[in-house]
Amino acid sequence: MATTQSTAGQELTTALRRYFSLGTRTRRYRTDEYGRRDMHAAMIQAITEAATMPGCFVERTENALRPGFGTALSYEKHVQGYRISGTLAAEINSMSAWNFSALLGQMVDAGVTTTGAGERFFADMARTMRRSA
Repeated sequence: MATTQSTAGQELTTALRRYFSLGTRTRRYRTDEYGRRDMHAAMIQAITEAATMPGCFVERTENALRPGFGTALSYEKHVQGYRISGTLAAEINSMSAWNFSALLGQMVDAGVTTTGAGERFFADMARTMRRSA
C-alpha cells in the first residue's frame, strides 16, 4: 500500500482553511466582533507574517505558510497592483475564501517564488480563462 505525500501547496491550502475556519460556503468578506474582514487580505497577511515574524503562529501552521511568501508577494504586485488584465483580476477577486486558498496552493505548487514566476502563472491563467470562455 503506497502512502501519498502532500505537496507544499496542499499543506498551505489546508493550513489556511484550518486557521481561518474556512468552509466551501465561506464568503470573501466575514463579519465578526472586530468588524468586516477581507479574507483574501487576511490570508496574504498571515502568510507574510509567518515568513517574516517567526513564532507568530503555531509551529505546524507557520511551517506550512512559509512556502507561500513568494506567492503572497506576487499576488500583491500583480493582482492588487493592477498588473494583470481586469478580467482576470475580477475573476480572482470574486473567488470565495475557500477557492482563493486553493489558488494560493496552486501557485506554490507551480513554483511561484518570485514576481516573475507569478507573472508567468497569471499569464497562463488568463490564457486558460480565454480558451474556456
